Amino acid sequence: MMGNENSHLSGLKIDERPTETTDFWSHFQATISDSCRYFSLKDDGSVSVFKGEVVLGPLWITATPLEKCSNNLLKYRHPGIVRYISSWQQKTFHLVTEYVQPLSQVLNEQTPLQICIGLNNILRALVFLHEQAGVSHNNVSISSIYVSGDGQWKLGGLQYLCTFSDLNPSYLKHARIHRYDKAVDPDEESQELTSKVDQYAYAVLVFDAFKGRNDGDVPYLKEFKKFCKDCLQNSNPVNRPNLSEILQHDFFNHEFISIYKFLYYLPLKKEDDKSQFFSNILTNLKHYDEETVAKQLGGLLLSRLTLLDATARKDVIPYILKPRNERLQNEDSTGFFSLGVFKEHVKPRLLQLFGVRDSQVRMILLMHFTKFVHVFSHDELSHHILPELLLGIKDVDDNLVASTLVCLSELVPILGADTVIGGKRSKFFTDGRPKTNSILIDTSNVHKDVRYPTTKSLSDFPCSEVYDTGVALMFEKTMALNERPTPVGGEAQDEDKNVEPSTSILSDSEEEWGDWDNPNRQLTLESDKIDDIDTITSSIINSDINKGNLMQKVEHSISIEKPLTGRTLLQKAAMEAKKHIVDISELDIKSTKIDFKRNVDEFDFFADMAPVIEKQNIGTETDKLQDISSKLNFVPDEDCDENEGWGENWN
Repeated sequence: MMGNENSHLSGLKIDERPTETTDFWSHFQATISDSCRYFSLKDDGSVSVFKGEVVLGPLWITATPLEKCSNNLLKYRHPGIVRYISSWQQKTFHLVTEYVQPLSQVLNEQTPLQICIGLNNILRALVFLHEQAGVSHNNVSISSIYVSGDGQWKLGGLQYLCTFSDLNPSYLKHARIHRYDKAVDPDEESQELTSKVDQYAYAVLVFDAFKGRNDGDVPYLKEFKKFCKDCLQNSNPVNRPNLSEILQHDFFNHEFISIYKFLYYLPLKKEDDKSQFFSNILTNLKHYDEETVAKQLGGLLLSRLTLLDATARKDVIPYILKPRNERLQNEDSTGFFSLGVFKEHVKPRLLQLFGVRDSQVRMILLMHFTKFVHVFSHDELSHHILPELLLGIKDVDDNLVASTLVCLSELVPILGADTVIGGKRSKFFTDGRPKTNSILIDTSNVHKDVRYPTTKSLSDFPCSEVYDTGVALMFEKTMALNERPTPVGGEAQDEDKNVEPSTSILSDSEEEWGDWDNPNRQLTLESDKIDDIDTITSSIINSDINKGNLMQKVEHSISIEKPLTGRTLLQKAAMEAKKHIVDISELDIKSTKIDFKRNVDEFDFFADMAPVIEKQNIGTETDKLQDISSKLNFVPDEDCDENEGWGENWN
């Protein structure tokens, strides 16, 4: 008996309903909460639990069938044999193994290539038992084969296993009652040579596995069936070949099997062979079903030995770790597996690889992290990937820490900074962009839907008469030349306002950037602009235009657009004048004669140059005290000019 009650695994949860029930045990699925990365590709801690049954018989006097099977699984370890985890006695005997499913339940879902690889795995396990362990299985059949979580066939049912020295007709007779009838040679009891019973049973397994399949589904399948019938099931056990000889058949050496075996025995290959193999592997695998490739070769393509190979890291890994986008078929670096296949078969392996404490493996995952991060769920990222990345930033390797920080930045938009960074956060930075003030004129009393754009040309305004576009363009260019340049720092505001010309008004440059030296300059500018409006209006409008009506329209426009500046008023006046232009000659500049003699008499240009000499006032001491007192209690006189300031008689 293996184990005891104290060996019960902590955190083990067994399903209530069994997956399979036989004469010897009941097969249950279970989970171990703290051992998921070691026992299951599902990353949920899935394992298989077998509960034994009490069986009577000469072979089970010292131990039950499940106890014998458990002993043999613990003793004989091989990649093709179900992996032992734990066992204990609690009312009945319990055996825990890696997560497996009975082959009989999933055989119909297997592709011919999967069956071919599965038979290869079982054959290699049998070769190990025969030639290295020196034992015979004695129960090779579909019922003794299981499929692991990654789709690999595993040999189980070792309750009848015994050494060749103990294998005799009497032993086979006692075991006959529970063995698979079709896998038993009818002349077995009369034969003296009993060491070839597994060859006969293996041939039956081949026929059962390919039942209902076409011989053309797998290369050399028809020839292999004939070989099994003629050689492995030969009536004379002496003529049956050794199991290792079966591996030399072409059925186990076609291209797909060869790729599988090369990856399987990668440590034994030379560097030149590995370099050539990885350079062509993806091209060769494109001829096969991608789901079969992912299920059978996915684990080998992402094994540690493959990840550490220089050629594989350059020619294979970048394409394996990138899901293929079906909408981007012409992409240069397209992935090998589609998104659905990637999520089902590759993603579970990536979750396992993030738990591997190997810096080279981790660096490869971090290098390609952006390619596959989107395939994980929010829960997988927060509970599995993020803790592993946070562990990486505490490593002493600077390159590993730097790459980990880059990957953490990819998680911030997905999980949020609170989840990735943790702790309390505060706002230390503000938005320093200049604010854009969109000034909208209230025109509800005139036209509710009208907006005044900043860069509207004259041609955009409504006009009831046809005008010469050339003249209008020349006039607009002339107007643009008189515009004051925007001061330094005002470019951003102009650009922002030009984005939405229908909803904002550009404030006059003189209003935004006033004269800092002369606060009264704005009044002078405004008066000058009004004078300019009058001058241009009087020079453009000729006798054919009714000046009174025109000025009434201009004044009406000005009264509505009070917030508008001088330049805008100038444009409005020019627009109104344009409507009534009939002859282009009206735009000619009219000269006016000036009588210089009369004007010189009327205005004295040198009046302000006359010297002013003031006499100094001499007063008494009382007058001085009163003068000082009046200055200390200064009250400005209403008639005094404020420009005189404090005067020059302070002392």
